[in-house]
Amino acid sequence: MKGSRYDSTEGLYVKRTDRTLLFYNKPENLSKLQDILSVYAWIDIDVGYCQGMSDLCSPMIILLENEADAFWCFERLMRRLRGNFQCTETFVGVQTQLSNLATVTQVIDPKLHQHLETLGGGNYLFAFRMLIVLFRREFSFCDSLYLWEMMWALEYDPDLFSLYEELELNMEKAEGSKGKSKPTQKYRKYERENMKIKSVDAPLPISVFLVASVLKDKSSVLLHQARGLDDVVKILNDMTGNLDAKKACIGALKLHKKYVKAKTHCNSKSMG
Repeated sequence: MKGSRYDSTEGLYVKRTDRTLLFYNKPENLSKLQDILSVYAWIDIDVGYCQGMSDLCSPMIILLENEADAFWCFERLMRRLRGNFQCTETFVGVQTQLSNLATVTQVIDPKLHQHLETLGGGNYLFAFRMLIVLFRREFSFCDSLYLWEMMWALEYDPDLFSLYEELELNMEKAEGSKGKSKPTQKYRKYERENMKIKSVDAPLPISVFLVASVLKDKSSVLLHQARGLDDVVKILNDMTGNLDAKKACIGALKLHKKYVKAKTHCNSKSMG
């Protein structure tokens, strides 16, 4: 299967997934992981199985005892994230987010952005893992779950669920509701702030600002110690499991506010 690390002798997918957790010392739990990823690969033939999906699936298996429940939770999650895994020779699934990250960093920390560009990291591919597995490797298991809860709570859109339901979406189109304005008070503060610049730029997911907050936090180290892309990767990898989710969320929201203010000011000047 696409991108899989499949052990043909033991028949288990990605044995390194959350290998520090006692839960996966039991072969039957690893088998659940294999089963769910196998079934998903069969039903989503366009994407199949890709490396990193096991990190996203693992919490479902640990938190939900019933394997079928875990599968459908994972399947719902993938409806939202499957685009991240759609890669070709010329396109990476998270390429748009990486481009947005470059734009955000250039606005909030131009010195760091210039340094990364000088090192040949202007495409920000070194942040690929953070985005594709939603920080499962950078944060502890509990902190990564906290982060997920915060991310989707902040990006609350009352109509988001219907976007994943083809029947409801078609009904909305038929009724002509697509063009109707949505009351902004229904949204959370993060989305309301995003909508201030929506007319010019597509709303940016909180994940982009979470990565930006991590880079900002390590800005001084990156500026003074990184002399090549290998150094950037090493500095970021050294953070694995040692980041604080609450601190990262607070930092992300501060950067988002700063970015929205800068973009709004820039848009006002251009219109004037």
